[in-house]
Amino acid sequence: MRFDSLFKAMKEKAGIVDGAIFELIPENEPKELYDAARHYPLAGGKRVRPFVVLSAAEAVGGKWEDALYGAAAVELLHNYSLVHDDIMDMDEKRRGKPTVHKVWGINMAILAGDLLFSKVFEAIARIPVEPSKVIRILDYMAKTSNELCEGQAMDIEFETRGDVTVEEYMKMISGKTGALIDASATIGAIIGTDNEEYIQALSRYGRNVGIAFQIWDDVLDLIADEEKLGKPVGSDIRKGKRTIIVAHFLEHASEEDKKEFFKVFGKYAGDVKGEGVINEDIQEEVKKAINLLKKYRSIDYAAKLAKNLANEAKGALKVLPESEARKNLELLADFIVEREY
Repeated sequence: MRFDSLFKAMKEKAGIVDGAIFELIPENEPKELYDAARHYPLAGGKRVRPFVVLSAAEAVGGKWEDALYGAAAVELLHNYSLVHDDIMDMDEKRRGKPTVHKVWGINMAILAGDLLFSKVFEAIARIPVEPSKVIRILDYMAKTSNELCEGQAMDIEFETRGDVTVEEYMKMISGKTGALIDASATIGAIIGTDNEEYIQALSRYGRNVGIAFQIWDDVLDLIADEEKLGKPVGSDIRKGKRTIIVAHFLEHASEEDKKEFFKVFGKYAGDVKGEGVINEDIQEEVKKAINLLKKYRSIDYAAKLAKNLANEAKGALKVLPESEARKNLELLADFIVEREY
């Protein structure tokens, strides 16, 4: 398969990164606090963001080993954001397991998130580079944290609005999902080189890949095979989630079609966050709403935008010398917008 070499490389690096992560958050006292903090990292995952850090360092001529604690730092920040996001959304499952606050309660979950956040900076302090680079990485990670908070705040605000524009949505996901993959690529590049052109190229790569990732998720929610997706299609419609697809539809649809769409949009948000028992009648309603999105080619618009962003990401890498690491980053951009779930 086309992506076999990429998956093999990601799997190899994931195990190494996990070693650094659990060195930073070992089994420790207070037991409940550390168990809660380790819950999501132990659940596994592809470790996409750490892989980007390590690959970026290699792609600019550095050693991935030097970027190991940088990779751990971005994954810890990612998991911190997941713990707090799940509390805000009151989600009950994450990666197929109960969320941290469901197991340990909200108070301990907040503390676990805070612990993960503090460990980010402990990890950065261990990166074996000169002090000026450590300071630059700290500054970049702090600004990334700001963007994550700003993006999440916008997402929460969107829940109570019916007039979210495509431009606003793009700004929101640039912060919520684009910023951390941008940071992953940029931090790896800073560790691996002093070449500013290379560092800025990796920043553009990461930002575009991060935004494309979220947009493709929005698309998959409406077009994916339900068995592969692991849930009925249209959960974003049942929950009333403002996506770029909905924003495009609202900018182009007739008033009559908007009224029909809003008869279903968010109607089942109270049904265990839209993930309760979905009967045939509910799915028929959702399919009608999806057909309205198709009528205005809103899904096609989002899919094309995601692929364009992935191509822009790959284009940014052309200034780098050819290498296996660069090839893996290019394959990752393609995989982001070709995956089926």
